[in-house]
Amino acid sequence: MATVLESDQIRSLEKRIQKVYELPPMPELGRRILELQSDPNAGAQQLATIVQLDPSLAAQVIRYASSSYYGYKGRITNIHEAIARVLGYDMVLNLSLGLAAGRSFRIPDKGPLGLTHFWEHAVCSAVLVQKLATILPESMRPPAGLSYLSGLLHDFGILLLGHLFPPEFQLLNKMARANPGRSVSDLENRLLGMGQAKDMLALGHARIGAWLMQAWKMPEPLQITLLEHHNKGYRGDYDILVHLVQLADFLHMNKDNLPDAAGFPSYNLDLLQVLPEQVLETAEQVFAAKEEFTALSKLLAQAS
Repeated sequence: MATVLESDQIRSLEKRIQKVYELPPMPELGRRILELQSDPNAGAQQLATIVQLDPSLAAQVIRYASSSYYGYKGRITNIHEAIARVLGYDMVLNLSLGLAAGRSFRIPDKGPLGLTHFWEHAVCSAVLVQKLATILPESMRPPAGLSYLSGLLHDFGILLLGHLFPPEFQLLNKMARANPGRSVSDLENRLLGMGQAKDMLALGHARIGAWLMQAWKMPEPLQITLLEHHNKGYRGDYDILVHLVQLADFLHMNKDNLPDAAGFPSYNLDLLQVLPEQVLETAEQVFAAKEEFTALSKLLAQAS
């Protein structure tokens, strides 16, 4: 988080922001998918019917299922095949929910925080979190779809900041370009007290994102993961997801020059009970398919 605030201060800031700015609603398609998620009797047929209402969303899911990363040799032509042959119900549901949710925002496409780079980071993080989860001890593994969704949406607070406060977002974007390797949380600190977004910046993009997830009635594990994804010391009900996202962020930041075993964050490895060699092998597998994810991120940016 950008700064340390007491709970009373946080509630006061949230109320002040709500009086002036309206949070974007969850898109109707996303709302219908979310309802499906809470229906224990729902299945592939209902999911396919909803996703197919939006040809663009359906095409994105089909393209994702057809990527070389998943290694399916046949041809995927519809959502039913994507569910049954490659991704499974849980994965398609969460992927569709994340993609639909991303359409709520209008931000520029240029710069390291622009839409294309945002989605490139989001998609790669989602795959990393999902893949890293598979190397955990079996009893610790979160559901694959929830892992993917947590990685995909973990920085949604940045999108909300850009949607509500374009001038401050533009300045933050410029600072990110001038300071590669610096986290958004660090850069937010440097903008505190500046412009109309000072209340939002005081909350920090992690808490902003969690606030949005709460307003959209997204699952609690997702709300907490967004809130705590910069908190290295977090221990709680969802610490596995939180530390998977942190580790994915670390890998993405160092994707062009992955460290040796001694360079990995021990606080993540210890909690997740994985070896650095396992993490390195997993990262290399994901980054080998980078072109596929970059192509998908461009489609997502165009559709947003």
